[in-house]
Amino acid sequence: MFHTKFTHGAECRVVPSGELALRAFFSGHDEALGHVALLLAGRRGARLVNAIRDGLDQRGQMTRRVQRLLLELRRVLFLDHAHDDDWDDTGSMAMMEPDDPIVPEICLLADGLDEALQAAGIVRAADERAA
Repeated sequence: MFHTKFTHGAECRVVPSGELALRAFFSGHDEALGHVALLLAGRRGARLVNAIRDGLDQRGQMTRRVQRLLLELRRVLFLDHAHDDDWDDTGSMAMMEPDDPIVPEICLLADGLDEALQAAGIVRAADERAA
């Protein structure tokens, strides 16, 4: 029998469990996140989710770029850009009534993403939508 010693090289990277949970959340809610981003931010939101998908499909640890994109998606879901004329260049920010049946679903999705970002260490619990 031959035994070789395993050495950690540049190609061997351990992905933290919080990041794996974030990837699992995004994978499980991919379609819903895409629809909500399109609803709230138009084509810009759709491009944002597509860029996140592409970034999460890469092997190894998540890049800083993907982390920034995820934070941007979080801001979209929490409606942080609702009154920002500089951000909404398409004029497609949906103005929904508070009693619209989709509002609770968006809130649950936003909270789930926020929890996944916290678990991955991208957002601290104390940041409370300040990011």
